[in-house]
Amino acid sequence: MENNHQTLIIEIAIARRDSFRLQSLLEGEDGLAIVRCFDPNGAAEHIHQQLWSTPAQRQSLHDWLNNLPHDLPVQIVREWMRE
Repeated sequence: MENNHQTLIIEIAIARRDSFRLQSLLEGEDGLAIVRCFDPNGAAEHIHQQLWSTPAQRQSLHDWLNNLPHDLPVQIVREWMRE
């Protein structure tokens, strides 16, 4: 059983130029996740972002990421649950 107080966090790497497009597409997915910018590399070409969602939406979020347009490459860096 999933803990209702947990948050699923999926950290992704995406090209800086594609960041706004990813956020725009996610806004159309009513409540699937929120995106938070997390960029430890400063001026790097690729930035890290975190997608925050619920454990119950894990598979839907992975399906959404796997079905993004081919010209919008996103790499999953890591994933964890936060209490």
